[in-house]
Formats: sequence, structure tokens, C-alpha cells
Amino acid sequence: MSLLKSPNAQKPVFINRFYKLCLIFLIVGNTPAMGHKASLAWDGEQLSEAITTSSPRTQQRFMPPESIRSQARALGKVELSYDHNGRAILKSRLCLQGGACVDMNGSVLSTRAFAGQDARHGFVLEHEVWSWAGSTEAVRVRASIRVNYQR
Repeated sequence: MSLLKSPNAQKPVFINRFYKLCLIFLIVGNTPAMGHKASLAWDGEQLSEAITTSSPRTQQRFMPPESIRSQARALGKVELSYDHNGRAILKSRLCLQGGACVDMNGSVLSTRAFAGQDARHGFVLEHEVWSWAGSTEAVRVRASIRVNYQR
């Protein structure tokens, strides 16, 4: 025990140093790095209306709540995925509401194409049946989106 105690201190030296290190790590660990902004993201999920042979197109609109939009300055990375019932093959694209679109190759998209754009805009996911693949079953699309923002 003599190694742990300082001759002039009541508490062991090891314990004092441990508490100081913990305090430093808590302060440094909870402080964002200089020039690095805290992240802000929003997740949304939606089930589309039915796509049928008489109406082979549909849109899904994603608008983050005002509480997110008011904190965000600009859009960052956008990640989207979808799945659907039936055998139909869909052609899809994600559009910034009133702006540019990005075509999807498959059912997953990760893009920075909208980065820097105004964060107040929502997104529109457009689907069109490219091939019914021998089926006429109505198709419903479940889509999930994650939008990262810059503060």
C-alpha cells in the first residue's frame, strides 16, 4: 500500500490520477473536433399505393418534420432502399422536390448528388413498371430513406 499512497496525501496517488484522467476523457470525448459539426439525420419509411397494369407508375413523397428542417442548413448524403411484392421489375429514381433526380440501378441508392442543396426540400421517389415479368399482380413498394444534413 505504500506504493499507492503519497506521503502528504490522504487518497492514493493512483486514484487521484485516475479521476483526473476520467474527467479529461469525458470533457474531450464529448466535445466535437474543431471545425467538425455535429451530425443530424432523419429516417423515413413509407408503403406506396398499388401499382397496377392500368396505373403502372407511383410516387412516394418524403418530407422530414419541421423540427429537423429548422436545424439543418444543407443536405448531405442520402441513402435509400426499397423492396416490393410480386415479380414486376421496376425502374425508379429519387428526385429532390422541385429539383434534380438520380436514377437508381437496383433497389439501393447511396448518393451525395444532393449535397449542399437547401435542407428545406423533401424527396420524391418515382417508380415505373419496366416489365411485369409475366405477372399482373398489383405491386406495393416499401421504401426507407435516411437523409444526413449539414448544420
